[in-house]
Amino acid sequence: MTQYILFKAGDQTFGLPISETDKIIALENHTPVPDMSSYIVGVQEVEGEVIAVIDLLDRFYQKPHLSPEEADIILVNWKDTTIGLLVDEVTVVKTFNTEDLLETEEEKIDGLSTSYISFFVQTEEGIIPILDSHYLFAEEKGDELRRLVSIHAVKD
Repeated sequence: MTQYILFKAGDQTFGLPISETDKIIALENHTPVPDMSSYIVGVQEVEGEVIAVIDLLDRFYQKPHLSPEEADIILVNWKDTTIGLLVDEVTVVKTFNTEDLLETEEEKIDGLSTSYISFFVQTEEGIIPILDSHYLFAEEKGDELRRLVSIHAVKD
């Protein structure tokens, strides 16, 4: 049995293993960064570290949040750093049994890339994709994000 943090991005509920997350914060005093993909909201200082903030609604559906200041940010482990995932709301932390998990057998389901989906969970509310934070970005998009997170906060 493993715990997962469930959240909404648009009308879809997603999950992340709680072991891949750090904490949930609000979007405060973020700084937009020019010439980045539209889903990169910008950066925000969190406990002395500069964190890239990614709008998952924009990343998955090309629909940016209209009120990002009302959204939640889940701090997750990505590669060797921490990034923030801007989501509509965190709904619950839930434990699923192994028999609840539906493996993805191929990287494509009906023509959709699912490399960032570890598996699906069947619940009373429907099927929930469980994401793998390390595979949320393809090579090119990952390079852009790596360049951004390599910037460190400079303190006065």
